[in-house]
Amino acid sequence: MGNNKIIKGLFIFIVIVLTVVLRVLYVDCDFWYDEACSWFSAIQKFPVGIMNNLMTLDMQHTPLYFFLLHFWIKIFGDGEIAIRSLSVIFGILTVPVVFVAASKITNKTNSVIACMISAVSPLLVFFSAEARMYPMAVFLVMLSLNYLIDFEQKNDKKSLIKLVLVNLLIPYTLVGGILYNIALAVCYGNYLFRKNKDVLKLYLKGVFAELILLVPYFLLVSYYAKMRSAFVIRHEGGFFFTHFVDVIRNFFGIELVDNIYWPSTYPYTMNLEFTLLVVVPCVYFVYGLVQGCKNSEGFLKTLYHTFFVSLALSVTFAMLHVNVFTVRYILYLLPPMIILGVIGLSKRISLNHLKAFVVFYTLGAIICGIHYTNISKDLKTIAYKAVRIEADKNGLNEEDIIILPFGGDAPYYFRQDGSPRVLPFDYHKQARNPKNNNFYDVEQQNNPDKDRVIYDSIFSDKGFSDNHYEYFQKNVIEAVKPGRYVLIALYGTDAQQLVTLEELRKSVTSLQDIKEQRVKILLQKYLYDIRAYLDNDFYFLGNYTQDNYTYLLFQKR
Repeated sequence: MGNNKIIKGLFIFIVIVLTVVLRVLYVDCDFWYDEACSWFSAIQKFPVGIMNNLMTLDMQHTPLYFFLLHFWIKIFGDGEIAIRSLSVIFGILTVPVVFVAASKITNKTNSVIACMISAVSPLLVFFSAEARMYPMAVFLVMLSLNYLIDFEQKNDKKSLIKLVLVNLLIPYTLVGGILYNIALAVCYGNYLFRKNKDVLKLYLKGVFAELILLVPYFLLVSYYAKMRSAFVIRHEGGFFFTHFVDVIRNFFGIELVDNIYWPSTYPYTMNLEFTLLVVVPCVYFVYGLVQGCKNSEGFLKTLYHTFFVSLALSVTFAMLHVNVFTVRYILYLLPPMIILGVIGLSKRISLNHLKAFVVFYTLGAIICGIHYTNISKDLKTIAYKAVRIEADKNGLNEEDIIILPFGGDAPYYFRQDGSPRVLPFDYHKQARNPKNNNFYDVEQQNNPDKDRVIYDSIFSDKGFSDNHYEYFQKNVIEAVKPGRYVLIALYGTDAQQLVTLEELRKSVTSLQDIKEQRVKILLQKYLYDIRAYLDNDFYFLGNYTQDNYTYLLFQKR
């Protein structure tokens, strides 16, 4: 008995260490664009400034996380580690809640196994160190599951109030979290209808109260839809099936490709490493979920139905071209599905077999976690810390200007007093609204094909649009004093291959070619226009590459 206690204590200690250490590995790297958006929204005036910023910069997300981050920054500062630590805390706290919730519906062994898998899950680890709302949403859904079990076992108002309050917070944290609430109300309501109508009446009172308090949420989402936010942007062509494959392999397996935010180009790449670390866990968890659902009864079967329906709703909306079926947007389903998958596996395979799988999965996850530390840092080096360092080397200050493509990260890295002004441009569109650098003008929102105008300009001598010409004239040409500098910083090496307008025209032979070479052509055309325009008032000092950025340096005549 004493040895068993020692072993259990040691195991718990290992779980705690892995939970903390693996998540801390990721916190010290550059912010990428989305994380910089979190910072920029959170530092605005509470609450109106935050909401106004979300409406333009980050409008596919609801405000609760940003409200919380606002006060977190006031207390702990706005360094990368300080900001990410909020997500890390949610990520760490999720693991013990997994154990507590699991122990109420299954035996201690299954609970410990589910806890271990949650501790080392590469997806949970990776996103726990991201300054976004996803770890918070995961934590809230696990709390919801815990309070749902309490209500099922006690049928008391106190448990119901806790459940309703937590469920209320989920959609205000993650816009697609409403799908979980819908699935829960339908599945659990149906279960109570068959089991106990008196308890159903009590539960429906809670659901009604929640709906009343969610009215602002529905108004917010309707505004998003009106503004054509990323929440309702349509996927293109055959995107969805590839996306589905990517989500499944990411969700249940250990991700080895370089990009977990969007579908990879080759979702079926097979090798021994991929087979062992992705396919095997995926097959195990899917098998466990299916068998668990088939071999469970009553409330436990209702839990399986709830999370299957949540997943089905996400897939359905995705098929209707609403972007809610992305790994990070449905991450909240992972811990409950881990618990349910383990319960299902325990019904069909031996305990020793299950333990062997957990050991295999844990070792693979740790290896990949260490590997992912470098990959995640590479993913996030599109942030502009390197540009900030280069600007300091060149002695740039508030009298100078830096021009960046898609420079949403830049305000974070150039937030200190005395920094050069940063003018982001997005070469996917012809021009931004000069009054709002964070969002395209209304005409462009309503006419997504307007950017084809720039293709026409390839075949003519027209440069910038009038809108962009005026903006550039006022904010660059006239703003820079004689002798001061304009630094153009581009990620990658395309800027070294500047071509003449005639060469660019020759590279475009058809509209199909334009479509296929869209980004490259737009970038080259924009660079050509900038060079041609700046040459009238600036000396071109040359271009060079540093830390995978290409820099073009100009000095005012």
